[in-house]
Amino acid sequence: MGFDTKSPDRITQEGEEANVGVENQPRAAPNLTALDQPQTIKTRNWWIWIFVSSGLVVTGRVFSTLLLNFYFVQTGRDVCDDPKQFKGTWLQSMVQNAAFPFTALFAFLWRSLSSNHRETITSSASSFGKLFLLYISLGVLFAAYSQLYAIGRTHCIFFFWIFTTQLIFTSMFTAIINKHKFNRWIILSVILSGVATGITSSEDAYNPCEGEGYKMSYGAWCGFFGTVAFSLSLCIMQLGFGKVIPKTESKVSSVMLMQTYASMIATLICLVGLFVSGEFRDIKEDFETFKKGKPLYVLTLTGLSLAWQVMSIGLVGLVCLVSTLFSNVVSFCATPLANILVVVAFRFMDDDIEWFKGGALLAGILGFASYAYSLYKTVKKRASQSETLRV
Repeated sequence: MGFDTKSPDRITQEGEEANVGVENQPRAAPNLTALDQPQTIKTRNWWIWIFVSSGLVVTGRVFSTLLLNFYFVQTGRDVCDDPKQFKGTWLQSMVQNAAFPFTALFAFLWRSLSSNHRETITSSASSFGKLFLLYISLGVLFAAYSQLYAIGRTHCIFFFWIFTTQLIFTSMFTAIINKHKFNRWIILSVILSGVATGITSSEDAYNPCEGEGYKMSYGAWCGFFGTVAFSLSLCIMQLGFGKVIPKTESKVSSVMLMQTYASMIATLICLVGLFVSGEFRDIKEDFETFKKGKPLYVLTLTGLSLAWQVMSIGLVGLVCLVSTLFSNVVSFCATPLANILVVVAFRFMDDDIEWFKGGALLAGILGFASYAYSLYKTVKKRASQSETLRV
């Protein structure tokens, strides 16, 4: 089973094209079965890969949240009025994108094992200019929202309420750019996932203390523009998969290459920012004063980078398989679970898992189920229409 499964739109379209000019001819039952079976298998594989990608998003979200909290606690950035609290944003941004060699290796192995990799390379070379612009724009947006989120998270006490507006911007951009159509189940899913994130996102070790007004305002604006940049990056991804990525490209390969090149460009931008800002001098201090020791400091940053990369691969995969909005909804639905585990891991003796945290987790599950049900209804409706055309 490969990742080359096709969305219901393409499956239905191919089914209709296969019946052009033969609708008035008699058709034996075995032929109908032969036509239906590949489509059924493709749809089944499509669902499997949706759940695999969603699992990557949830896993990456949980581990990145836990490790980032651990990093803030062990470096003393969870202490009020500590100057460290507002430092290290460029390092966080770079670490968020720095695991691109991991996806590059996976993409290389996949392409080398793929039977049609030569055709893919030829097709990609013909649209090199468009691909270059796509990856550059995504890389710049990756670096932008990584840095803006890092600043907002460390400067603004209500950052996570601003963060929930990401769903609003994603809905707006995907309706305008990607022509995404909404129904009541999708709207319900957006509302539930937004609520799930909004009411549980204040229980983090890196939640800053209330400080000067200008820092709060600065952090709030950075968080706001970060949500805009992230939402725009998802919409550009979907546009790239539909208009720029060659049709002969394997979906696994296209997802991995998009994530690899965009993350590589973002890492280079963040690396320049790290040195220009002078923040590279603070790395030695963090390394020397990390409470759990130097080896664990390196392991924490490495694990954090891999966790973010795993989550990003899942997000890009969901954009490729379904849509920008569904990718963002899954990310938001995973947030309550991550924040509940933060409470258990860091504040188990000081903070109880109140009823509203359990309610947020339930809202996240229902939000995912609502969107999945909308996809199921769409697939079932199109399959029924395709069957009618063949009769």
